[in-house]
This record gives sequence, structure tokens and C-alpha cells, in this order.
Amino acid sequence: MFKQKAGEKLIELLIEWGVDHIYGMPGDSINSIIEPLRKAQDKIKFIQVRHEEAGALAAAAYAKLTGKIGVCTAIAGPGAIHLLNGLYDAKLDKAPVLALTGQVESDLIGSDAFQEINLERMFDDVAVYNQRIMSAEQLPTVVNQAIRTAYAKKGVAVLTIPDDIPRYEVGSEARETSSIIVKQDVFPHREDLEKAKDLIGKAESPVILAGRGTHEMREELLAFAEKIAAPIVLTLPGKGAIPDEHPYCLGGLGLIGTKPAYEAMQEADTLIMIG
Repeated sequence: MFKQKAGEKLIELLIEWGVDHIYGMPGDSINSIIEPLRKAQDKIKFIQVRHEEAGALAAAAYAKLTGKIGVCTAIAGPGAIHLLNGLYDAKLDKAPVLALTGQVESDLIGSDAFQEINLERMFDDVAVYNQRIMSAEQLPTVVNQAIRTAYAKKGVAVLTIPDDIPRYEVGSEARETSSIIVKQDVFPHREDLEKAKDLIGKAESPVILAGRGTHEMREELLAFAEKIAAPIVLTLPGKGAIPDEHPYCLGGLGLIGTKPAYEAMQEADTLIMIG
């Protein structure tokens, strides 16, 4: 019967999901994850940051810009606490992020061990999926479910991993789901499209408010803006959908937006929200 360390299985699953890098800092309670990462560095890269908060923010930014899950890691105690700022950034912008946090060894949990805190309670508000790994056999299913939930619910998944678990062996008989997710395409009803077309045709001062969903449709967005002669205002997650210097771009919206974007939104008689 084939067996491998649970830490190696974790890295193998991340690679299957298309993860090619992880942001974080090495340390005592995640050393059992760092070593399998080192062995697989030709397939998945560990990007060391100066502070765990920066790692979580980087993972969130990566997820927002690419649509792929961002992954960060930190030790138990202070390291995990530092992830919160970046994870809340991902939560509020609905970006899929996986946080792998260390924890004291299983037999020390509840004993006020060094750097032990209740991570499940701490992450409960920020996460759409929040679980502590209880055994090596449980790990494959929970890892797949965490990533799948982060994608499906567009949020943060947190896995708390006691330091001893990745060192245990997990066999091929362990319960495991498939490391895939099926994405859905949503199409509006034809009658709604006809109503929108009619409203846009009557507009005298239309403005397009482009969100994150337009990142993969730059050419279509620009062609539409040119056809109806409408400037484009970007939401904060939509930034980067078109170049800032493009003649149709009025900049961002909100507290850190631009004056032209604000004035255009005030004067528009028809607002077209995309993405």
C-alpha cells in the first residue's frame, strides 16, 4: 500500500489545483509543511515575505487580479494573527484565498502551550470555510473542500494544521474527493437584454461602471464603450481592466477615486454596470 507524509500530500493537492506559489514566512509550527515545499520547489514556489500581513495581502491581490486562488501561510500564535488584515481584504473584495496556519502539536492543544491560541474562533468571522485538521487521513478531503468552498463562495478558507499532522503518513485508502470545481456561466434572459438595449439606445450621457468581472474582457469592454460613446469608471476591484491612460478611462470611484469619475457619475443619465 502506497503511503506518503501528509505534508507531502498537502503540497501535491495544491499543485493539482494549479497553485504554483505560496506567500509566507517559515517558522517552528509550519516547518513540517516547509520541508515538503522545499522538495517540490520545481513545481510550487515559496515566496518569503517580511511580515505575515504582507503575505496575506499578496495572496488577496493575486486572487483579485487573476481569479485564481491565492495561498498564504503562517505559524501559530502571532504569525496567524498577522494574517487577519490581508484576509479581511480578501473577504470584503470576495477574492478566493487559502490560509494555511500552523498550530501547536495535537497533544498540546488546550494546555496553554507556547504560542497556542484558539485559531478557529479567531478566523470564524473572516472565513467561508474554517477547519482544524484532526488527522492525516482527514487532510486530503478537507484540503479539497476548503479550496472548492473558497472558489464557490468567493472568500477565505482557513486550515489550521497542528505541527505533528503533516509528519504522519497517509495511505491511498484515505477518503479523498476530486480536486476540481465546475464553474458556471450565467446568462441574462433575452427580454432583459432587449430592455437594456432600449435604455442604452435612448441614453444621452451614458457611463459604464466596470467591475472585477471585466478583467477577462478588455477588448469587448472597449468596443462596447466606443460603440455607445461612453466613458468608463472603474470600481476598486475593477482597476486594471483597462489601462489608466486609455482615453475612455476616467479612473476609479470612491474615497480614493478621481474627480472626473465622480463628476461623470453625477452627470450620467444612464449607468451601465458591468462585472
